Amino acid sequence: MNNINISNPTDYKVALYIRLSKEDDKKGESESISNQRSMLRRFCENMQLLIIDEYIDDGISGTTFNRPSFKRLIQDIENKKINMVITKDLSRLGRDYIGTGHYLEKYFPEKCVRYISLLDGIDIGDDSVLNDITPFKSVLNDMYAKDISNKIKSVKHNKQELGLFIGGKAPFGYKLDKKYPNKLFIDKEAQPIIERIFKEACSGKSCRAIATGLTIDNIPTPSQYAITHGGKMKKVSKNWADQRIREILLNEVYIGNMVQGRMKKINYKSKKNIRLPKEQWKIVKNTHEPIIERSTFFKAVEMLNTRKQTRVKTHDYLLKGFVYCYECDKKLGCSSRKLANGKAYYFRCSTYTSYSKLGYCTTHSIRMDYVEKIVIAKLKTILQNFSRKDLMINIAKQRLKKQKQTDLNTNELEDSKMQLSKLTSEIDNLYNDKLAGILSQDDFIRIYERKKQEKIQIKNRISMLESYLDTHINDDVFINNLIEKFNSNIIIDREILVYLIDRIKIDKNKKVYIFFKFKNPNSDSS
Repeated sequence: MNNINISNPTDYKVALYIRLSKEDDKKGESESISNQRSMLRRFCENMQLLIIDEYIDDGISGTTFNRPSFKRLIQDIENKKINMVITKDLSRLGRDYIGTGHYLEKYFPEKCVRYISLLDGIDIGDDSVLNDITPFKSVLNDMYAKDISNKIKSVKHNKQELGLFIGGKAPFGYKLDKKYPNKLFIDKEAQPIIERIFKEACSGKSCRAIATGLTIDNIPTPSQYAITHGGKMKKVSKNWADQRIREILLNEVYIGNMVQGRMKKINYKSKKNIRLPKEQWKIVKNTHEPIIERSTFFKAVEMLNTRKQTRVKTHDYLLKGFVYCYECDKKLGCSSRKLANGKAYYFRCSTYTSYSKLGYCTTHSIRMDYVEKIVIAKLKTILQNFSRKDLMINIAKQRLKKQKQTDLNTNELEDSKMQLSKLTSEIDNLYNDKLAGILSQDDFIRIYERKKQEKIQIKNRISMLESYLDTHINDDVFINNLIEKFNSNIIIDREILVYLIDRIKIDKNKKVYIFFKFKNPNSDSS
């Protein structure tokens, strides 16, 4: 053991610290818990040292010191139960050179604790020259941890780009199969819950209303469902949350697309994750069976988007998300006011509310029920005037034409796919050139990394274009659905508003303007 000598063994109360990470476990028995324990105990027996306790952290990375047994070890040092710590090698103590250096050069000496690393010959109770290279060993251990982290990250990214599921737990509504761990399968038991959420969203219900209904009906939350099906959860929620509903409604996994890479660890030493912008997500289309039809999904998203950035969260109302200020073009907030006969709600300009002292815009204060009456009356008039099928078809076609005028050019999608195919061929040729000795290793890596980034950018562009174009439902299907909806129901609800109205504006004189998604034969103001 590198000639480590202990002249006064009876002075020491020994702690054996043993650690094994998942990466170390792959090396086999040489790094196993039993191997470390055997080596440490044999050393203590030869040196006639008294072992007070063993501290074992199994399956925990050395890049963190937030380990249960290590924390217990530190607590026993504080309580003066032990004054010697022995590990198999320095990497067992830790792979973070900053943290390792802190314990070796400051904490252990200040607490009069002697630390010994058997294979490295490190003994901070001895002035051996081997101790001088300890900082370098710590740096090498840290570099090893970083290298392993980068390799694991690379493998995960490649799997994500192939559309393989790499999460530990399937999204709610899906399940994993041991035979196919990287593929999602529909969970038939949870499927009706997902279908109900999208159905209610398309009917105009808010996320809060959907969540409340699920809770009242005792529908298990995702965490409750996981627990009852053998899963493990740190926190179990008994009530559905509107944010959870929103996450489900915006998740393309339910239309068969694999959506991964939404979070990213800061670095290999930190467990903290940061949320990435959507353009950096890894989205691969048609990787598994969908639960929700694409037309239903995008309709639910459209209904959801009309409710964004409104001031009143607890009160739901018909025109939520549709009403804007005519002068500053900002959404009008909604506030309540107590009256003698109850409570009334008023639209107010958010610009005025925020900057009233600066004189920006005006209050635009107008009762919500008054605006609703105007909008409902206008829509009923239009629907009655256009109850004939041929005229209804004309309205639908006008809306579709307007949508398609703003569509991204379909040719751009085809061009991007051709670029992707060309890049893939170029990367294949790079491999052949490297094998044939035409390209050096350094040139290969440099060119490959550049083309790989280009490929990722093009794939993200294709995904965005396809998602955008998917929002436009087939003309005939859209027209038939529109006719069926309006001919069967004259009640004005949010679903009809989303179909027909682009936005509603109110000017400083409290005049209401309605802007439709089609050319309105009548005046657009009241």
